[in-house]
Amino acid sequence: MALRGIILSLHGIGDHCRRNTEFHERLCKEGFGVISYDLLNHGASDYDQYNTRAHIGNFSHLVDDTNDFITFAKRSIYTSALRYWRTSYGSLIGLHTILSGQHKFHAGVWGSPTIGVTWTPLLWAQSRLARPLVRVFPTAKVVPAVQHHLICRDPDFLTKFKADPLTSLDKMTTSSGYESLQAMTRLQQDPKVPNLESAFCAVPMLFLAGSADGVSDQQASIKFFASMGNTDKEFKLFDGLYHKVYEEPEKEDVLNYLAQWLLRRFPLESRHPNGSPTEALKKLEGTAMKRMPTVRAPRTEL
Repeated sequence: MALRGIILSLHGIGDHCRRNTEFHERLCKEGFGVISYDLLNHGASDYDQYNTRAHIGNFSHLVDDTNDFITFAKRSIYTSALRYWRTSYGSLIGLHTILSGQHKFHAGVWGSPTIGVTWTPLLWAQSRLARPLVRVFPTAKVVPAVQHHLICRDPDFLTKFKADPLTSLDKMTTSSGYESLQAMTRLQQDPKVPNLESAFCAVPMLFLAGSADGVSDQQASIKFFASMGNTDKEFKLFDGLYHKVYEEPEKEDVLNYLAQWLLRRFPLESRHPNGSPTEALKKLEGTAMKRMPTVRAPRTEL
């Protein structure tokens, strides 16, 4: 099979990359290879010194790790056309990675992006109090957790997600909440976002979200979308869908929309010098398993 390009997939907070295997296989059928990894303190990746699942001690480290992973992947497979796909919190990491300018991207797709909040007086006051609290109790779980039933309308998915030992629905740590708000603020204030001459604005971007998303603030996402200087950008809102648009009962509609968007922009196929996308990704996976240490960490509870 000819290869249209490589898609870098980043999972959301409390999630892991292996849970998206079915979706990745669908993208492969459309002619795209997929690379992914578990973020620090997530899935099967190592813990940091705080030994807490889904903890974010420094947001910049997630961006650095992602850039390092891309560099590693480029040494292993041919990536002449690198795309970005991500959902929820992974969108925040992905956008910052593109803005870092360390790698060139040909497209960005953001599913149910968690990239901003609507600031209220209470949220502003909480953010001001967060810094001293983080210094003393960085892993204290005081930030309200996502309500389980608001993630998806498919009861089977919810059951499997909750039972998965590599996921987490615990409250966010104080550090995770603080680092996330700071990253959102930096994103909204980055001068490259509205600058038509920036490399960021040269990247075609697609936002996919559900109108009934009760997890991420999509009004904040729409505001950010409007501020972008990209000439090729689109925000698709699916009526009635919850947060995980790729897991909803109408997921085929979402996947078809995404596939058509990609195929319209990347219709020309190029033969991979090392064979099919599947063979290339197997090579990458085998190399990654040898070079990148992982641990199967136990699920943390409140």
